[in-house]
Amino acid sequence: MFAQASLDRMAVRMSGAESFVMELVDLLRARGVLSEDDLAETEPDGAGAPEGGDPSGARAAGMEAPPPLTWPSIAFRVDDGEQPAPQPVNCAERMHVCHAVCCKLDFALTPDEVDAGRVRWDLGFPYLVRHNADGYCVHNDRGTGSCSVYADRPGVCRRYTCANDRRIWKDFENMELNHEWLDANLAEPTRIRLRRQLPMVAPDGEAAPA
Repeated sequence: MFAQASLDRMAVRMSGAESFVMELVDLLRARGVLSEDDLAETEPDGAGAPEGGDPSGARAAGMEAPPPLTWPSIAFRVDDGEQPAPQPVNCAERMHVCHAVCCKLDFALTPDEVDAGRVRWDLGFPYLVRHNADGYCVHNDRGTGSCSVYADRPGVCRRYTCANDRRIWKDFENMELNHEWLDANLAEPTRIRLRRQLPMVAPDGEAAPA
């Protein structure tokens, strides 16, 4: 944790230095020392994210987008008090359609969940839940779509419901998936991607409004 905290602090300092350099470039351009063609801005590190700078796609789903994450860094989730019970969903009747695609969404664990040691976290990006190469959470049973740590599942999983989450369902009642969003954001990865580019579950665990 000391090494991770040190990397996190280094990332913060590097981000500050980057902001300072960009401000300096803007000042030099304003004073005519540099032209607009000098030091042309390169595509930001978030290249490949959906248009609008929302790598989670949450804004398109009507949800508040989680703050962007940088790497190397660490991330903990903070739950704010009691949350309302989620709208119940009969997963068994939908599993043959959705194939538990919600288990591809990303989120950070709380310190208590990390200390409990029942949920595995991403070694490359502490403390986000770990995913396998196919994009599914490591605790997802591929045969049944169920959760192998269901009794000890994270709070965000307990509060999440896919009901009316427009990222998942184009038509919830008729069980029509939003293939456009899913294909663009949750298709099986063909290359290694930084976790910051993966769709995140909203920090408060709430589903998208109807």
